Amino acid sequence: MKTQRTADIGVGVFITLLGIFILIASISITGGAAHQLPPRTFPMVVGFLLLICGVSLVLKSWSLKGVDLAIKWPDRQGLRTILVTLGSLAVFIVLMNPLGLPLAAFLYIVFSIWYLNRSKWLTAIVIALVTAFVSYYLFIRLLALSFPEGSLFEG
Repeated sequence: MKTQRTADIGVGVFITLLGIFILIASISITGGAAHQLPPRTFPMVVGFLLLICGVSLVLKSWSLKGVDLAIKWPDRQGLRTILVTLGSLAVFIVLMNPLGLPLAAFLYIVFSIWYLNRSKWLTAIVIALVTAFVSYYLFIRLLALSFPEGSLFEG
């Protein structure tokens, strides 16, 4: 049987390797205007944060003392939840170019909050609206990153 400690160490190693891969890949990104952030800035920050989080998770899990909890693989319901969540993420990625980041993020977050938390629609819509507007103004307007805006925000 797998334990929580070994699972956390495995996930931490995976996140660390993902962070290293993103850092290495972002070094080769070139271009960008002089008055904007270079295109490699955002991937480098994400890679660095993943690296820090992954190493922190490994070190924390490695140093834990006491009883290690046994974990089970997901049952049918858990497996279905994982597959639906991954499928909705794939739909979000596919819809990002035609709909734009704000609208695609709004739809993805509304569905995810409703599906995973079984929250009320109003709660999901409010959280998704806030996230869509923050992502639009932060990533597209303030940082001038090249995310697709979608037809509602072009102008």
